[in-house]
Amino acid sequence: MHKRIICLFFVFIALCATVLTAQTNDFLTWSSVGLDYKAGKHWDFELETQFRLKDNSTTVDEYFAQFQTNRKLYKGLKLGFAARYIRENDDQGNIQGYENHFRYHIDLRYRAKANRFRFKYRVRYQRKNELGVSDEARQFIRFKSALEYQIKDWKLDPEFAAEWFNRIADDRGRANQYRLTFGTDYKLKNAGKLGIFLRFQSDLEAVDRERDYILGVKYRYTIK
Repeated sequence: MHKRIICLFFVFIALCATVLTAQTNDFLTWSSVGLDYKAGKHWDFELETQFRLKDNSTTVDEYFAQFQTNRKLYKGLKLGFAARYIRENDDQGNIQGYENHFRYHIDLRYRAKANRFRFKYRVRYQRKNELGVSDEARQFIRFKSALEYQIKDWKLDPEFAAEWFNRIADDRGRANQYRLTFGTDYKLKNAGKLGIFLRFQSDLEAVDRERDYILGVKYRYTIK
């Protein structure tokens, strides 16, 4: 069983590498560094910075800093709130340059474990607007499910996640979309956790869909 999962993981990596070198809408790279702090049994705090590239990873797309706090409501159930300041590169149209955006979201997360499987669920309300501009904010309800399998004596446990974005009363920006993600994390001895993932995201409109392939690298350190 374990050998099959490991083989599937590397087959998936190989297939994604083939897809990424083929003609696609865009190939993005995302990199992030995060710091987590657990304040007792019920509260934890997260600080994260992220840098994203677009145009086949040759142009800056955006970078941001985000602060999040989470409150444990019950075993496996958490409520979270996050604020994000974004510098977004607008390189389309007559007026171009970096724009300042603010985004906040509210999460409800639930985690459960059964044998070697871990199940993760999240519902998120998200609102984003450009600072200093009176245009209507972009709002989404997002639904995410993830499945992780813990392999005995193996530090690269695979995780698969699917996410749906439902746009709320907004005719700007990307429409309803979905994401599929496959990744793994590696725990460094007394030095945090390093992760890598491959992601596909696409709009759901029938014409002129945006399709992106994303390679992500992340590092997180937890203070207990």
